Amino acid sequence: MNANVWNSQVPPDETPAAALQEEFSWLMSLALDGLLDAQEQVQFQASLVRYPLLARQWHSWQRLDQQLTLLPAVEPTLGFVKRFEHRFQQQERRQLVWRNWFVGAFIVLVWGGLLVGGTALGAYVLLYQSDWLGEVVHTLAFTFATVSQWFVTLSAALSSLVATPQAIGFGLGYLVAAGALLAYWVRFLRHSTQLVME
Repeated sequence: MNANVWNSQVPPDETPAAALQEEFSWLMSLALDGLLDAQEQVQFQASLVRYPLLARQWHSWQRLDQQLTLLPAVEPTLGFVKRFEHRFQQQERRQLVWRNWFVGAFIVLVWGGLLVGGTALGAYVLLYQSDWLGEVVHTLAFTFATVSQWFVTLSAALSSLVATPQAIGFGLGYLVAAGALLAYWVRFLRHSTQLVME
């Protein structure tokens, strides 16, 4: 700071600059804790002499500090932490119960709505769309019969194909080739794991 600001020979002034007030608040805090060095002490005393407003503020801070020092230290009562934890756990449990209740009620409402809607739709179809329902049942029965016949035909074709010597030879060749590939793969895996372990 400029040395002229802290010159105690200057006549008292009632309104210090904002920067000076901010620095003086910091100096007051240090003074209350007894942490002012020599230069800060000189600056602090000069501010008290030059600015009566800051001097009044300092006296207010001193009175407040004295009152706070005289107050008895307040400690929590015995078992405060346990009671607090117990109440906190109870509150969490209540929130969990309410959340679960709301989720359960929502699920019941959704399922109930689907059940009522499905029943209403079924009743409507049975009562007012019986011709259409008959056609759907007839179509489903025809489709089932067609698919069943297709599977019967496919199984008969496969049975006759398997009975030929060429199919048997192809199947045996496939099994030999698959077995050889599997054996080679197992041997390769064993060899590669042994290299990794070493």
